[in-house]
Amino acid sequence: MKKILLIINLILLCSILQAQSDTIAPVVDANVEIYDVVAVHKQGTDGRGRVRHYVSEIKGEIINYDETTGVLTFKGLDGRMFSFQSEDYKYFEYNKEFVKKNKQKEINSRKEDEFEISAGFRTTFINFNDNFSASDYYLNSNGGTTDLPIALFVSAGKYFGRTHYLGINGEIALYSYGQNYLSAGLRYCYQYDAHKSNVAYYLPVELNFFKSNYSQSFQVNDTTFYDGGNSFSYPSDEDLELSISAASLSLGQGFSFIMKNKNAVAVEIALIKYFPFNATYTAIQESPNVQFAGSGMRLSVTLNL
Repeated sequence: MKKILLIINLILLCSILQAQSDTIAPVVDANVEIYDVVAVHKQGTDGRGRVRHYVSEIKGEIINYDETTGVLTFKGLDGRMFSFQSEDYKYFEYNKEFVKKNKQKEINSRKEDEFEISAGFRTTFINFNDNFSASDYYLNSNGGTTDLPIALFVSAGKYFGRTHYLGINGEIALYSYGQNYLSAGLRYCYQYDAHKSNVAYYLPVELNFFKSNYSQSFQVNDTTFYDGGNSFSYPSDEDLELSISAASLSLGQGFSFIMKNKNAVAVEIALIKYFPFNATYTAIQESPNVQFAGSGMRLSVTLNL
């Protein structure tokens, strides 16, 4: 009797376990899709005009398969119904697994309220037009001065809510047509992209102080010789040392390529407007009549840490 009761208990336990397994939902791998497929014979023309025969699998659901005739009734993923004869397909398969390709790119974190230090290089095309007016002595000018410095750039600042950045910056020329090139000031960036990729788009705005020394050439009326009772004057060239200071305002477009650890490599282009407030010529008795105005264009490549 005890053996019979033990057997009955085992049967009941197995039944309970089986019922529980039936009520537990199967775990489905989110990266796997399951479809019925049918491999259909097709043909096409290659680049040389030759007809090529191949087989293409169609995903969907097998509605019915008639073993006697080989006719396969199939429903595609778009809801269309197909009736394939045995010669139309090579094979079919129930519940074929397809691994989904995960195309989602990892989005690196960005700075939201941290400090940032940047260093890199800048090259700037600078043009100062002197708006020259002739006088008795200064007859003509070369139009002003231009420069194309390659400078070392450094900046430090803080992010506010990942959208705004405020800091200070400065640059010293490694190469310049002039001497004692210096630019420093305030920097603001507005980041406006949707944060859905590892490329940040932003608008950099800078208000800077600029100073540099250049050599400028003028034609002057200082060559005179006498031939009998007549005198003749010829202009000659004279180089003057110019020291110019200006405020500058720039607006540009920046692209920041976000790396891991919230570091980034940034590329910027910007247009610059200069507002000269001091332009002096050294070691001269008479100054030429000039009224400077300036503009420029800048390219920057920096590493943001």
